[in-house]
Amino acid sequence: MEELFTGEGWLDNLLGELRAPSAWREKVRKRLKEKAGGGGGTWEKEWKRIDGLLGKGEVGAALEASMKSMRRAVEAIEELGEGDGRRLYRTFSPFLVRGSEIRRVLKPREDLEELARSRDDLDALTSLELINDARRLLASWGANSWGRELLDVITRLEADLDELSRIQVELRRVEEAEEEDFEAEMEVADHLASAATRFARDLFQLHLLNARNPEVSMRFRILWNNVRQMEEEGNVTSAAFEALQVFEEAMQTAGLGRSDLLEMVDMLYDLFSEPEDLRRSVNRLSVALRDRDVDIDPGEGREIIETLHTALQDMGLSLD
Repeated sequence: MEELFTGEGWLDNLLGELRAPSAWREKVRKRLKEKAGGGGGTWEKEWKRIDGLLGKGEVGAALEASMKSMRRAVEAIEELGEGDGRRLYRTFSPFLVRGSEIRRVLKPREDLEELARSRDDLDALTSLELINDARRLLASWGANSWGRELLDVITRLEADLDELSRIQVELRRVEEAEEEDFEAEMEVADHLASAATRFARDLFQLHLLNARNPEVSMRFRILWNNVRQMEEEGNVTSAAFEALQVFEEAMQTAGLGRSDLLEMVDMLYDLFSEPEDLRRSVNRLSVALRDRDVDIDPGEGREIIETLHTALQDMGLSLD
């Protein structure tokens, strides 16, 4: 509990993000809704076109279209004429997009055109990540870049995050009180733990929605192809550790990274189809990394790879 709530765990990172004021969020969302027209068509049409490009494997063209959609949204927001542009860099919904991701999208690379023309897998990974960053940022601003069902989910999760922030402040107040009240501290800590667990599970469900966006599974297919290639070349141990990194990347994409991976698996236990196998696999590789004992039997390594493959599928990722 202590590391999850007071250390450098996933929840502290989310709560520590600098958020835009609620009044500004409301104005931006209203503005983008106005710009979308009667049926919310503007952003929806743009992102349906982007999905179509991705479906045809045209990653570069999809990247250019997503950045164009982003620029149009920024122009619409700037028409409000209030404050300076720095507020755009503050996250509206940190569970959707972080400050570092916002900066990456709003200040795109100088070689963006070259990146869009590249056929390199590494550049494709970067492009697909940027596309999803843009999609998530637009969704947090209220644009329909991700489907209408998401908008209600955002409202609920933002309220949950506000509640978690209040509970965490209350816990620190009780902990720092002059007179120690162990019973009160445990009560608030239990409240926080319960709320955080519900929030983590909701983030998992949010990730399942995100995984439906074509750029997400496309990105993870490239990452998993590297695992399979290592395995086919006989580097089974390296492939197992690479598979763990892909799983960690998926958890990070879901907003559930930056914490002990085994603890996070336990929190989401029944959401995985093979939770005990997953626990064993994560623990085995974690211990091996800690003790620098990387001598894993090929048979065991293949079992670990398949277990992590199943876990990634449980996270909505199409890898094959």
